[in-house]
Amino acid sequence: MKITVADALLKELERIGVDTVFGIISIHNIPFYDALERHGGFRVVAGRHEGAVVNMADAYSRVSGKLGVALTSTGTGAGNAAGAIIESWNGGAPLLHLTGQVASFYVETGRGYIHDCKDQFGMLKSISKEAHRVRRPEQAPAIFRLAITQATTAPAGPVSVEIPIDFQASLISVPSFVTTAPSLRVPSDADLLPAVDKMLQAKRPVIWAGSGAMFSDSAAEVTRLMHFLDAAVITTQSARGSVPETDSRCIGHFATFSALKDFVAKADLLISIGVRFRGNETSNWSLSPPAEHIGIDADPQAINRNFPHSVGIVGDAKAVLSAVVRLLDAKQPKPKLDYREEVASLQRALRKEVRDTMGPWVAVLDAIQEYLPEDAILVRDVTVPATTWGSRLILRRYPRTTLHASAGGIGQGLPMAIGAQIGAPSKTVVALCGDGGLLVNIGELAVARQENAPVVFILFDDAAYGVLRNIQNAHFEGRTIGVELQSPDFVAVARAFGFDSERVRSAEEFRRSFATAVKARRPWMIVVDSNAIGPMKKIFAGPDGGAALYKPH
Repeated sequence: MKITVADALLKELERIGVDTVFGIISIHNIPFYDALERHGGFRVVAGRHEGAVVNMADAYSRVSGKLGVALTSTGTGAGNAAGAIIESWNGGAPLLHLTGQVASFYVETGRGYIHDCKDQFGMLKSISKEAHRVRRPEQAPAIFRLAITQATTAPAGPVSVEIPIDFQASLISVPSFVTTAPSLRVPSDADLLPAVDKMLQAKRPVIWAGSGAMFSDSAAEVTRLMHFLDAAVITTQSARGSVPETDSRCIGHFATFSALKDFVAKADLLISIGVRFRGNETSNWSLSPPAEHIGIDADPQAINRNFPHSVGIVGDAKAVLSAVVRLLDAKQPKPKLDYREEVASLQRALRKEVRDTMGPWVAVLDAIQEYLPEDAILVRDVTVPATTWGSRLILRRYPRTTLHASAGGIGQGLPMAIGAQIGAPSKTVVALCGDGGLLVNIGELAVARQENAPVVFILFDDAAYGVLRNIQNAHFEGRTIGVELQSPDFVAVARAFGFDSERVRSAEEFRRSFATAVKARRPWMIVVDSNAIGPMKKIFAGPDGGAALYKPH
């Protein structure tokens, strides 16, 4: 029996348990939407902008562990999605991006067919982990399966597939074909013993857990490794919660701080697990790792990419760590009580260092910490409160409960929060956003209301691009340009979209409002008048070393 190419796609999605598709309908993807309606069984989330659709699918994947699926149009629609695909590539979440294409006989002819694009495929190829074009309808099922495999194989990432409009409704015969999963060969005990011996000999071990630890669901193994070695644990933003931040050995996301850089330099062993060592999380690679560095990563290109490794172990982090902790369990390492206390002291000092910069915002932080459920999902857009204290002091205890824009793009927090809530419907989702960022994707508030996604948005309104204003004030003698914004009445805007909302002007008002919003389980927006609460004690003026780049040199 023949089925359409669109139906063949749904069969592939159904085969791997996908039940949610994020998208925007267009004349160049209508056959896919028709198939979704005829087939049934899929939740179809209708976004308002293609970039936001990809952000939602991305966050859904990071939170749920499932494949995120985004369906966009061709040309302008695919171009709109580009920024969010770049974020997905940086974040490393499994994502399938499906886009239409003009009719096959018009592709790249330049004749001006509606939605035509000079080189859409080249664009997708350059920003995705991989990209494919369906060139014959009969090839579509195999291409869909290949794309899914590539998207979900570590190191995971977004894979784009473009399907010309005339192919989507083409009737094809789907062969019965079998594919084998990529092999996850685990190194032998003999291969791992040299690394295990280094761990046993280390007196000052440090574990650095990255997104690879989170995506491989290795939290339990990382925590056991920490216990066996009494190791200090540093995390990237993505890996926060891989080890409970309530544990005194978990320092968390402080790798750009001088005290932690000094501490790492004094370590005698670094064990990195799925870490990219991004520039903004290492002060542009200015820290000095120890000579002994064991790297565990699914990506062979990660070895020696940013910091040298003395031992590189390429493989699935969960499988490798399971073998390592089994070997350590047989050896029963002795506790390092003095080192454990040194790590705890450093943890306390770093957290105090940040709290001491906050001024009146300490009370806002404490209110969030008091009323935020332990397993809540915390989403952070690029805004001063998130960058300075939200990404460090709002404690995370569980993996897959923290989301941020890995590529640093502003405005993606709103749609990511919606995708996270759809991916984890029973959990509380709280998003920290700035006024400038929220306005980038403001239309997606309609999606939250339409999907009954009870996200709590904390909007810090300072009527500016706050981070950039601070940078200009710090480095250009108070001269600013392009950073002052005219804020709308955000409460009225939120209510127009069907949210509960109020404006708060003090920490006491915030505490009351946040407690109400978390309990309500409805879409809420708390608009925080940042200027009324007042400036932080120490103004954040951008990342270290920026001054050398901003002025003529």
